[in-house]
Amino acid sequence: MMAKKQMRLVGVVASVALLSTALAGCSTQPTATAPVNHTVAQQGAQPTYGGTLTMDLSSPFPHLDPALAYDTTSYEAVTQMYDQLLTYKGTSNTIIPDLASRWSISKNGKVYSFWMKNAKFWNGDPVTADSFITEFQRVLSFSASGGQGFIAPLIVGSEAFEKGQAKTISGMKSLDGGKELQITLTQPSPTFQYVLAMPFFSAVDPKYIAAHPDTAKNDYMAQHPMGTGAFELSSVNPGQQWVFTKNPHYFKKGLPYLSKLVFNLDSSPESVLLHFEQGQTQFIGYNQAGNGIPGPDYLPIMSSKWKSDTYTTTQVSTNYIGLNSSVAPTNNLLVRKAMEYAVNKEELLRIVNGRGVIANQPIPISMPSGYQTHLPASATYNYNPTMAKKLLKEAGYHGQAVTIYSDNSNPTDALTAQALQGMFKQVGISAKVKLTSWNVFLANNETGKQGVFTLAWLEDFPDPSDFLNTLLNSNQRPVNNSSMFNDKAVDKLLNKAQTMPNGPARNAIYKQVESLVMEQAPWIPYVYPTFTAVFQPNVHGYYLNPNLVDPFQAMWISK
Repeated sequence: MMAKKQMRLVGVVASVALLSTALAGCSTQPTATAPVNHTVAQQGAQPTYGGTLTMDLSSPFPHLDPALAYDTTSYEAVTQMYDQLLTYKGTSNTIIPDLASRWSISKNGKVYSFWMKNAKFWNGDPVTADSFITEFQRVLSFSASGGQGFIAPLIVGSEAFEKGQAKTISGMKSLDGGKELQITLTQPSPTFQYVLAMPFFSAVDPKYIAAHPDTAKNDYMAQHPMGTGAFELSSVNPGQQWVFTKNPHYFKKGLPYLSKLVFNLDSSPESVLLHFEQGQTQFIGYNQAGNGIPGPDYLPIMSSKWKSDTYTTTQVSTNYIGLNSSVAPTNNLLVRKAMEYAVNKEELLRIVNGRGVIANQPIPISMPSGYQTHLPASATYNYNPTMAKKLLKEAGYHGQAVTIYSDNSNPTDALTAQALQGMFKQVGISAKVKLTSWNVFLANNETGKQGVFTLAWLEDFPDPSDFLNTLLNSNQRPVNNSSMFNDKAVDKLLNKAQTMPNGPARNAIYKQVESLVMEQAPWIPYVYPTFTAVFQPNVHGYYLNPNLVDPFQAMWISK
C-alpha cells in the first residue's frame, strides 16, 4: 500500500523543567496493561433523529477520494461517504457483510464470491459488482494510492493491469447482471477479508466515473464525491469548513440519526477547548489529528465536569521515530543503533502525559498476535547515552547534521521533535527540527527522503502483517516504508507469512521478523498510545472499533 494510515502524535504539553529531566539507564521494556475502555452511560438512552454535530478539525482533509485516502484525518470524512463489501461488528474484530449481503470462499481459499445488497449511490444509480471492479482498477492506476500493495499481485491479473499490460483485472468478474462479484486470488490469503473492509476498496459509481474521468491530479472525485454512505458532502468552504448532510436513502435502514456533520478548521488547541466549553462544538475525537482530545486540552478536560463524558481506549497503534536507511548519516547501522540508545522513552511518554505504554517493537502490545514479550538482547535498547557515544565513535560519525521532520499542527509533535533534538545533542549528534503542516509533511515523508521523522501507525486490520509487511517490506518503499528499510531475510519471511494460514507457525515468523527488524534499527518505537474522545452530555451512541474511526452514523443528539 502506498500512502499512510498514519497519525500524528498524542499527548499534552509538558513543562520545560520536566523535559530537561534525564533518567539515565531507565528500562524501555513495555509493561503489559489491559485495554482501557470507558463507555459513557448515555449509550443506554433511546435514539432520536435530527441535530447537527459540530466539530473543530485540526487540519484540512488530505484526501476525499477513497482510492487515495490513507490517513486518519482523511478516513474521518471518507468513511462517512463510502461503504465497502465487508466491515467490522461493533467494537470487535469480527468481519460482517456491509454492501455484500453474503459471501463465500472456495475450498482452495482462492475464489471469493459476493452477492450485492440492494443499495444505491446518492444519485440513484445502483451498486453492482462493477462498482467494486472500477474502484480496484482506480487503486491500481494511481501511483499515489496506498491500496496497491494489498491487492497486487494477490488478485489474479492485478499486476498485469497495474503495469498497463491488460485493460481489465482478469481475476475480478461481474456475474448475474452485476448481482455477484467474483474475485480470484493467486494464492490463499489470511487477511484478504480484512483488506476488503478498507476504504480503498469502496463502491464507486462506474457511470459517474466514466462521465468525469480521473485526471492527472485525480481531483474530481475529491471535489465532487459520489458515494453510498450515510452522509453526503454538501458544501465546502476551502480551508475553513466542510458540511456533510444525511443520506435519506442510506441502505442501512434507520441510520444515520444525525442530520448534519460540520467540520470547522481550527488547529489551535486553545480554541478547540474554548469552543467545546462554550458549547459551540459537541465532540472531540478523530477530528483532532486522529488523536482525540488535543494534548494541551487533556488535563483541563479530565479535571472538569466532562470527565464522565469521555471514552478512552488503548489503540492498536505505535508511535515511532523513523530512521532512514538510505540517507546519511542514518544509512549507517551503528548511527541508527546509537540513536536508539540516545532516546529517553520515559521522557517522551511524559510528553504525552503518560497516555500509553512504552514501546520496544513495531507490533503493539494490544495486537492479537505477533507481539514478542521478550526480545533478544541484540534487538533491545535501553536509554544509555554512554553506549550511544561509543557507537557513534565506532561508526566514524563526525557531527554530520541531522534533520528531524515532524508536523506543526499538533503541539505534541513539535515538543517530541524538540525533545529528540536535545537527546541527540547530549550524545553529540547535531540536529535541527523542521515542522510543516500535516499534509505537507505526509506528502514529503512518502518520498522516502526524510532522514529522521516522527510518526504513528494505527492498524488497518488486526494482523501483524499490517505493521510489518506494510511498513517494513522493501516492496513498500518509499510511500509506506518511508524509513527505506531493505533486508532480504526479512522480505523472504514476510512474503512467506503472507500466504500462510493463521496459527502458531505464522505467528512465530512475525516474532522472528520483529527481532531481525529491531537489530537493524529502522525505527525507534517509543509509545503504544491511548485514545480519549469527549462529547457534550447530550451526544450519545459513541463507540470505537480498533480498525475504524468515529462512528457518526450510529451517534445521535438528545433534544
